[in-house]
Amino acid sequence: MFWTFIGLIIGIILLIKGADWLVEGAVSVALNLGVSKMVVGLSVVAFGTSLPELVASLVAVFKGYSSVSISNVVGSNIANISLALAFSALFVSIPIKKQTIRAEMPFMLISTLTFTVLFLKDYNLVWNYGVIFLLLMIIYIYYLITSAKEIVQEEFEEEVKEVKSTWFSIFLIVLGVVGVSVGGEMTIRNVVKIAEFFNLSETFVGLTIVAVGTSLPEIVVSVISTVKGENDILVGNIVGSNVFNILLILGVSSLFGNLVVDVNNFTIDLIVMNLMAVLLFVFSIFRKRIFRLEAVVFLSMYFYYLYRIILRR
Repeated sequence: MFWTFIGLIIGIILLIKGADWLVEGAVSVALNLGVSKMVVGLSVVAFGTSLPELVASLVAVFKGYSSVSISNVVGSNIANISLALAFSALFVSIPIKKQTIRAEMPFMLISTLTFTVLFLKDYNLVWNYGVIFLLLMIIYIYYLITSAKEIVQEEFEEEVKEVKSTWFSIFLIVLGVVGVSVGGEMTIRNVVKIAEFFNLSETFVGLTIVAVGTSLPEIVVSVISTVKGENDILVGNIVGSNVFNILLILGVSSLFGNLVVDVNNFTIDLIVMNLMAVLLFVFSIFRKRIFRLEAVVFLSMYFYYLYRIILRR
């Protein structure tokens, strides 16, 4: 079992670094070919933080572990708010841009609620639901282009520090594809082994190990950027990541197989995800910042939630 945990850690590292290399290489190639910064910026927003979750979810679906796929998205969205954002807000208050509240948060609420309603209808997600998610994603991207150009531009400049040469970028793309492929397969294979060994549900390991593992870049980057005082787009990054986790990852994954969970009371997980999204929106409107008090609220909710799902296993 020791080597299983080592394999899981290596798999998550390969998944995260492979995603970084792939995005970095693709961005540089696109810029070198003359693609507009707006288009490239939207690509960074779309895939920069959600690619590890996407690959892990697709591998899980292809291997027949759809519980890991759907719980990974739910767990990641919960972790993004209650860990990445909350840990950062413990150090300093996090400002929230007006355009983030106006342009991005409504879509986070819409996508979260749509997913919840569709899933609770039959307790699974089928391909036609995936089409709905992808259509909403197209609308969201169009909305960003027309209403939130400044947000996209700022996130682009934050993410893209240097443009690499074309040949080196191609090398990074190849390296990234290998990394995410091998890392995704290793992650899911070892997660399933851990679940079987400890008699845990696939949903539990998806909500915890896989979700926190694939959200680790957001958590680390959020804390570091906050300590450095570079937290102007932190909330926007997290909100955008949550939107794409639902619309892109569940949209694509459900095209390849029905997504279900292997626990009876998954409603609590959906309630927590929706509650955190609503609270973030309310705090944003009335407080304009995320202060230490809000951070304590989110962290308390997460640890209580973790306690509940540990009892459920």
